[in-house]
Amino acid sequence: MSYEFYKVLHLLGLFMTFTGLTVILIAHWTKSESAEVTKPVRILGSATHGVGLVLTLVGGFGLAARLGLVTGLPTWIYIKLTLWLIAGGLLSAAKRKAKHGLAIYTVMLVIFTLGAWIAVNKPF
Repeated sequence: MSYEFYKVLHLLGLFMTFTGLTVILIAHWTKSESAEVTKPVRILGSATHGVGLVLTLVGGFGLAARLGLVTGLPTWIYIKLTLWLIAGGLLSAAKRKAKHGLAIYTVMLVIFTLGAWIAVNKPF
């Protein structure tokens, strides 16, 4: 596959991860009276977040392979993997600590911005 394919896959995964987290936060913030409405929304949000994480990981490693970084991964990739793990853990935080939703949302924005900065500048 081409570099461009993996880049689009990576970006799609990031979009899905962020969207899934946002859906979960909104579902928990609104706390609808009807559990029939909330449960499918939470399932959709969780599934979107999980699939997004997988696509982000596959796309990221595909990009690393296209850059020729197969044998020794630089430090900036390990930092991005750490950010990926934190992004995955934020779903659990969103479900358990919905009252801190704005802080969780802000952390996700910071993670994505930091990840983009690291990918563009490759400082380490």
